[in-house]
This record gives sequence, C-alpha cells and structure tokens, in this order.
Amino acid sequence: MPYFDGLSDRYEQLCRPHSDIISKKIAQKIEQGIGRGVRGEKDYCTILIIGSDIVKFVRSVSTRKYFSAQTRKQIDIGLSIANVAKEDLKDDESPFNIVASLINQSLGRDEAWKAYYTTEMNSVTAQTEDSKIYEKLVAERDIEKMYMQGDYSKACDAMQKFIDEWCKDDPSDRGWYLQQLARYLYKIRKDQSNEVQKAAFKLNPQLLKPREGVTYTKISYINENRTKRIKDYLSRFRDYEELKLSIDATLDNLSFGMESEKFEAALKEIGELLGFISQRPDKEIRKGPDNLWCGVDDQYFVFECKTEVNESRAEIYKEEAGQMNTHCAWFEQEYGKDARFYPFMIIPTKTLSYYANFTHDVCIMRKGKLRQFKRNIKNFINNLSPYKLTDISDETLQRLITLHKLDVNHIQAEYSEPYFHKTK
Repeated sequence: MPYFDGLSDRYEQLCRPHSDIISKKIAQKIEQGIGRGVRGEKDYCTILIIGSDIVKFVRSVSTRKYFSAQTRKQIDIGLSIANVAKEDLKDDESPFNIVASLINQSLGRDEAWKAYYTTEMNSVTAQTEDSKIYEKLVAERDIEKMYMQGDYSKACDAMQKFIDEWCKDDPSDRGWYLQQLARYLYKIRKDQSNEVQKAAFKLNPQLLKPREGVTYTKISYINENRTKRIKDYLSRFRDYEELKLSIDATLDNLSFGMESEKFEAALKEIGELLGFISQRPDKEIRKGPDNLWCGVDDQYFVFECKTEVNESRAEIYKEEAGQMNTHCAWFEQEYGKDARFYPFMIIPTKTLSYYANFTHDVCIMRKGKLRQFKRNIKNFINNLSPYKLTDISDETLQRLITLHKLDVNHIQAEYSEPYFHKTK
C-alpha cells in the first residue's frame, strides 16, 4: 500500500483516511506503480498485488471508483482468472503452482491469454470524469488564499459555507475543515476559535486537542443489545465480500510489530465488530488506557498495547507496569471501584520485572493468544458467508459468537495468561 512521505500529507491521511482527496491520491500512486512495469507499447509484465490493505483498496466499491477505467478492467481480469484458477485447484496442489502457471502464461505470451486480454481491454469504454474533487480543491485553494492575504473574516465566512456545502456525510471530514476554520478564527476571535476546535475534536479525535473544554464521556451498556450492535456494524457493508476485505485488513493491523496507531485503531474496530461499545481514551482525551471496551452487564476490558516492543524482550519493565496501574486507577476513578473490568496488557512477554508490581490481576496477551483470537474472529466472519448481512437473526449471531469463543467470558479466559513475577 503506498504511503505519503511528507508530514503534512501523512497527518492529513491520519485525520481523514476515507476522504475523496486522500483516496484519489492513493489511487494515483497505485496506478503510477502499476505503470512502472511497462515503458513502451510492446512491453509486457505481470504485477502481483499483495497485502490485505491494498487488496481491500483496489477491490472495494467505495475506493475502486478512483482508478481509471483501464486499471479497473485490469483488476477485474486478474480477479476473474484468479477465480477460475481457484476452481481448478486440486486438493493436493499448492496454490503457488497455480499462480506461477498464470504468470508463465502471460510472460510466455500464450496466444489464448493474449487474445483474452486484448478482447477484455478493447471492451473498456471512455469514462466521464467526476469534477467534484477538482471543484472541492479549487474552493479550498481560494479560501486559503483569502487567509494568506490577511482577509480573515472573509476566509472564515467562506470556510463555513464550504463546510455546509461539502461536509454533510462524513463526521471526520467535517471535523477536519472545522479545524481549518478554527485556525482562521484564531487570528480574529480566539475564544470562538477554541469553541470551534472543541467541536472539531469531538467529531474527529485524531485532530489537535483544544486548550480547554474537553471532558471524558463515560460509556455504559444499559439498555443495549449486543447482537443489535453487531448487526448495525455489519450493515455498513454492501455485501459479505466487502465485509471480509475490511476485516482481513483490520486483522493484519492487529499484529505485533505494527505501529501503535494502526494496532489500537484495529482493536477499536474489532471491538465494534463484536458488539462492544469501543473507545480509545488515550487518543480521545490524552488520558486513560489505549483501548476500552464495554460489554453486556457493564463488564469492561481495559487494554494497554505494547505491540512495538521487541519480540525477544525478556520482561515487562517497571515503567510499563506503572502505566497499567495508572490506567486501572483512572478506570476506577471514572467508573467506580465496583465496576467489573478485566485489565489486559498486549505484550510479547509475560514475565514481570522484579522491580515492578501490578496493583490489579492483569491478563497478558502474547503472540500465540493474539493469533488464536484473530483466528476465531476470521472463523466467525467466514461463517457469515451464507447469510445476507441485513437478515441475520439474533439467534444466529449469538450462536456464532459463542461457538467461536467471542463472548465476554471466553475473551477473558481464552486469550490471556497470568503474568509471572520475576524473583531476584
């Protein structure tokens, strides 16, 4: 998956990953990469697209529209021959042999392959370019120009109009532009600027935290139905294939060695998939644990994620234990000492340093347990394939949740192990 080099682009991608502008930039980078394979009319090559994040991007209905018609057709050809190859795969045959065979057909200039490819590419029709992204960029540029020229009031009015016109559907995108408005307002009305930044941060916690006025909102499962929350999550997707692409990409990010931002975002997403009310307090208010899930009967999971730790690390350091203790204390302060919660530390080692202590009975999730958790989530998703996502019954969902050990009790018992306190 392409990534941005510049700090400004990387920050924008972090804050508004699903915006049209970011998706268009990523699509252009992918097309440029594909184009590197050939230079002239008679050149030919095969291209392998690997990694669940880029596969999701090129196949998903919501993002494939940003590619040219020619690239979309090439992707469709690849998917079509892959499906045919899957059907021809024998039980004892390696899938890699099939891939190698397809590559050799192309590179060996197989006549049947050439004829098929030519026929398919000749069927591509000219597409009408969508000018909305261009119009949006022009409007942004004009507003920024007003600000740069010192016409702050005019820039503020224009940005508010821009937000009302262009940012109706995506809260994170609306937050992004409200932050731009707060930046403009800061030159002329600082108090109002902070209020606007508060509104922006509430819509999109990836943005800059305002100077004051941000308070923590407690979560509770009173009058909530877990299976309804799961169905609400599933309804975001057009079909099962879209759901599977998304979950595969999320689970790839839920791995040791992954940067903390991606891991914690993936853990929040998995919490929502499983019907929990899911938060990232440390991200949202710069205080509290990395992740917090609330489930039925107001049972909570508190997660401290140490996934960037070297996998050969021998022990949990005193500072890390101190962080876990602080976050447990934060939870009890916010929710009361009677609230039931399970503190998890996701880290490659279960050995606690001689110099450290936990104040609570902390559960350790190491690589093997994380792998088992991910495998059961995948199996849960695979079992949804026969159903129409909008028609799955509560009974079916509950049965599958229990079958794959994804209920509260199993999560607490199956995917963790006790820590070992090192003696001197």
